[in-house]
Amino acid sequence: MNYFGALTGIVFMIGIIAAAFSSADSALTALTTSFCIDILDLPSKPRWNQDKVRFWVHIGFTFTIFFTIVIFDQINDKSVVSAVFKAAGFTYGPLLGLFTFGLSNNYPVRDKWVPLICILSPFISYIFDQNSENWLGGYRFGFEILLINAAITYIGLLAVSERNKKTSFEESL
Repeated sequence: MNYFGALTGIVFMIGIIAAAFSSADSALTALTTSFCIDILDLPSKPRWNQDKVRFWVHIGFTFTIFFTIVIFDQINDKSVVSAVFKAAGFTYGPLLGLFTFGLSNNYPVRDKWVPLICILSPFISYIFDQNSENWLGGYRFGFEILLINAAITYIGLLAVSERNKKTSFEESL
């Protein structure tokens, strides 16, 4: 606000607030829907009860998000944010590896190995992260552990792929 004019500052703040509310609304809707369908199996329940259950689940997630924000505000420490990003590097690495593998080639993989690769990849990445200073001449991984984790997943998928086999999509062409 100190560097913008009054009008530009107000418009900027309104834009930030609109983006925050939009993200919060999307997250709240996604959590409510996922919980009602996947956990509570709401579609199989009587119709007359579904709206009430959905309402209370929505209220519950609203308070959960609110209290999470309050707790993070009270902690207000860069190390917490850093730890969250570091944890995301370990949890999202396999997703990024799977996504990249799917985009970059048409090799079918042996499905039974995929969960094992996606579970082992963060553990292997953690070992690399803990020993990087010794193994790499003092270099310490930061948030790039996400890329290392994704690469390990990708290489694992490549190792269990059937590169000489055509996919059903390729056979239909």
